[in-house]
Amino acid sequence: MMESNSDWLREHMRDHIADHGTLESAENVLSFGRPPNSAENPGAAALNLVYQAAERIRDLDNCAAERHARAETLAEQAIEKLKIAEARVLSAESGRLAAEAKLKEFNDKVEQDLNVRLQEVETALEQTIDRMAAAEAQRFAADQRARTAELRANEAENALKRIEEALHTLILEKGFRDFSRTVAAAA
Repeated sequence: MMESNSDWLREHMRDHIADHGTLESAENVLSFGRPPNSAENPGAAALNLVYQAAERIRDLDNCAAERHARAETLAEQAIEKLKIAEARVLSAESGRLAAEAKLKEFNDKVEQDLNVRLQEVETALEQTIDRMAAAEAQRFAADQRARTAELRANEAENALKRIEEALHTLILEKGFRDFSRTVAAAA
């Protein structure tokens, strides 16, 4: 009879676990069923309850072990994903730092190039200003020479007019004398 109760208990528990799970969902309390004819043999009934309790405890332990294993697997997966994410973050940070370094290098080069070009433009501007000042000085000197030459030309022209007038006067005077002599000789 013990064997049949034990077999019945196993069979009943398998059916019960398959139908309802290991825990009663409404009350979260384990329920132990009574085997038939338990009133006739209370010792066998108690023993059956002990077997049922042991079977339930094993089932709960197995379920807990499965859940624990699943939790460990999920935790390991989460840790692995975190490691991968951390590696990606570190890689992205490294990439960002490298990009910032390249950008700074580029900005420094551009700034240096701009400074060189600005210096070249300033030098060219200074040279142009110097050339313009020299050209202005040359123009001023040429204007001065032109004024001086114009003054000299005016003086020379005036002198020429005076010479011309003097010659004219001399020619007229000499011509008048010669004419007077010729008139006087003809008379």
